[in-house]
Amino acid sequence: MEFIKLSLKLAGKYKSRLIAGISLIFLQNISLLVGFFALYLAFGWMKDTSREHILIIFGVVFASFLFNFLTGWAKSGLSDGVFFGIFKDYRLEVGERLKKAPLGYFAEQSLSRIMAAFTNVMKSLENYSAMSIDFTVSGVSLSFFLLIGMFGVNVKIGILTFVCLLIIWACVLLIGHQAKKEIVREHRAITKVGDALIDGISGIPVLRSFPLADAGIVKEIHSGLETASQELRECQEHFEMLFVIYSRIFSTVINLSSLLVTLYACYLYTKGEVLLPHALTVSAAGFMLFGGLKQLENASVLMVKNPANMKYLDEVLAIPEITDGAEETMEKEDIVFENVSFGYKSGKTVLKDLSFTIPQGSQTAIVGPSGSGKTTIINLISRFYDVDRGKIKIGNKDIRDYKVETLLKNLSLVFQNVYLFRDTVENNIRFAKPNATHEEVIEAAKKARCHEFIMELPEGYNTMVGEGGSSLSGGEKQRISIARALLKNAPIILLDEATSSVDPENEYEILSAIEELSKGQTVISIAHRLSTVKSADQILVIDDGRLVQEGRHSDLIGREGIYSSFIKSRERAANWKL
Repeated sequence: MEFIKLSLKLAGKYKSRLIAGISLIFLQNISLLVGFFALYLAFGWMKDTSREHILIIFGVVFASFLFNFLTGWAKSGLSDGVFFGIFKDYRLEVGERLKKAPLGYFAEQSLSRIMAAFTNVMKSLENYSAMSIDFTVSGVSLSFFLLIGMFGVNVKIGILTFVCLLIIWACVLLIGHQAKKEIVREHRAITKVGDALIDGISGIPVLRSFPLADAGIVKEIHSGLETASQELRECQEHFEMLFVIYSRIFSTVINLSSLLVTLYACYLYTKGEVLLPHALTVSAAGFMLFGGLKQLENASVLMVKNPANMKYLDEVLAIPEITDGAEETMEKEDIVFENVSFGYKSGKTVLKDLSFTIPQGSQTAIVGPSGSGKTTIINLISRFYDVDRGKIKIGNKDIRDYKVETLLKNLSLVFQNVYLFRDTVENNIRFAKPNATHEEVIEAAKKARCHEFIMELPEGYNTMVGEGGSSLSGGEKQRISIARALLKNAPIILLDEATSSVDPENEYEILSAIEELSKGQTVISIAHRLSTVKSADQILVIDDGRLVQEGRHSDLIGREGIYSSFIKSRERAANWKL
C-alpha cells in the first residue's frame, strides 16, 4: 500500500485517472462474488433444475462476465498507460530542477547514479507500476470477497479461510522483506557497474596517449568492470534463486489452503452442519478464488521493489534548488564582495573573508596560484553556489535578491572547459539568444574569429557537432563558446581563461573583439596570459582565498609579491626556446 500512496503523490494531473483505475480493479473483483452466487444457485438447484433455473444461472454468469469485461476494459483505458505519462512529466520536471541545481549537487551525486535513476529505475517503474497496483488491489479485494463469500456459507468455514489468508499474507510480507534487502544490493551493484563503465570510457583518450602504460591500467579498468558486473550478476542470480524458492513455498501454501477449506467443508457436510450445495460451492469457489491469490507472489516483490525504486529516485534526484529572489530588473552597477567566505562540502574553506569592488564598465583580471579560489569567485557571481557568509552585491542589492533567471540574463560566461551540445554549429551559437537571426549568428562568429573554419566544415553552420564538441578541436570549441557569449551581449562578461585553447595568431583578434564588445560593460577574467593581464583596468591577486594585492599592472609590477613573480615566470615562459 506504500507504493499506492507514493504513486498518488507523484501522479499530478493523472491522479484522478489513477484513483479511478484503482476503484475499477476493486469493482472488477465483485464479479467473482457474482460468480460465487451463480455456483451456489447451480448446486442448489442440482436435483430440481428447470428451464427457468438454467436461464437464471446463465443470466447471473453472463452478468458476471459482462461486468468483469466492462470494468477491466475501463480500467485498462484509464490507468494501464498512466505511468508512462506520469514519468514523462517527472523527467521533464527533474530536467527543469537540474537546470537550477547548484553545482555541488553534481559533485555529490555520481553521474552513473543519475543515469541509473533516469534509465533503469524509471523504466522499471514505468513498466511495473501499473502491474504492482493491479496485483496488490486485486489481492486485497479477492481476500475481502473470499471472506464475505465463505462467511456467507458458514461461520466456521469463514474463520478457517481467515486463518489461511493470514498465513498467505504473512508469506507475502516475508517475501517482501527479503526482496527489500536484495533490491538495495542490486542498486549498489548497478551503480558500481555504471561507475566502472564511465571511468573506462572517459579514460580511453588517456590510455591511447600512454601506450606503454596501457597494459597495466587497461587490465585494472577491465578488472574493475568485470568485478562490478560479476557482483551484479551474482546479486540478480541470488535474488532469482530466492524468489523461485519462495514462489514454490507460496504456491504450496495457496494450494494447501484451498484444499484444507474444501476438505473442511466436506467434513462439515458429513456432520450435517452444511448442505451439499454449500459444500460444493465452497469447494469450487475456494479453488478458483484461492488460485487468484497466486498473483500475490509477484505483488510481494513489486510492492517492495517499486517503493525501493521510488526511494532511490528521491535520494538521487533530491535536487536542492537555489532560492529565487523577487527582483526582476538589474541595473548596470558595481559588483561588490563584502566579507565573503565559502567552502565546498569537502570541508575546506576556499574563500576567506574576501572583500573587493569591481567597478561597472571596468575590465578586471583575477590572477593567483592554482587552487587559490579564482574560479570559485566566478561560480559565486553566477550563483552556481551561494556564499556561506558575507554578501555579493550588484546594484546595491544582494544577488540572492534577484531572480536567478534575471541574474543569468545579465551574465555571459565563457569557461575553460567548453561544452557544446549535440546539435548544429549554428544552434550551439544561437543557444545564447534563441531568437537571433542567421545574420546575427554569423556576425558573432566573425567577431570570435570562427566564421572561416565553420565555413570549411562539411555543411558549414548546419554541421552537426559531436557530443560535448568531440568533433572539433579545443581551440575551435573555445571560439564557438566565445561567439555564443558575444551573441548574448550581456552587461557582465565572465571569462574563465577564455583564450587558453586559442591559437596564438588569433588571440589578439579575439581579445580585440571582446574588448570592442565590452565597452561600457563589466568584464571579469581569470587570466594567465600577459596580454590579458596588462590591459586590465584592475588586477585582483588571490592567494589561499584572500585578496593579497590589488591595482593596475603598472602599480603591481614594481612591488615584491605574487604578481611580480607571476609576470617574471610568464616572461621566462614566453622567451623559452627549444
